[in-house]
Amino acid sequence: MVHPIERSVPVRLTIAAIGVNVGVGSLGLQADHQVMVPTNVQTVGWFRDGPTPGELGSAVLLGHVDSYVGPGVFFRLKALKAGSPIVVTLADGVIIRFGVTQVVEYSKSTFPDRLVYGSHGTRSLQLVTCGGVFDHATGHYESNIVVFSDLVGVTTPKSGVRG
Repeated sequence: MVHPIERSVPVRLTIAAIGVNVGVGSLGLQADHQVMVPTNVQTVGWFRDGPTPGELGSAVLLGHVDSYVGPGVFFRLKALKAGSPIVVTLADGVIIRFGVTQVVEYSKSTFPDRLVYGSHGTRSLQLVTCGGVFDHATGHYESNIVVFSDLVGVTTPKSGVRG
């Protein structure tokens, strides 16, 4: 059983399987109530209106797949497989480990907000990026790739590994 963690800002995301080791910024909502996206294609943002990774609920990190200049931080996200480890380091030094459960592509027109952002009674982390077909007329991808993962363990700087 994993003991509750205290809310702390995520500061680093590491996904060894796809070569991601990056700092994490903070994202909120835009005026139209859509979730912000990172301003740089090489950074990741945490949706701060949701839980901290490791807290009860669905924590969400967002990043870009690419831009006109090349691959973004989540370019290889859809290559993750069930069981792939994801590690999030929090500002207080706590390290949260997740295991990928599934990778799914959703059309943006039918994106399941509640499934991705809603609390389902577990400690989960979702990673979100664009994917699918690129629409050259609009300059946007038609889909999103979502990586679902569940908490595997927690390491605290004071007491070591738990959970």
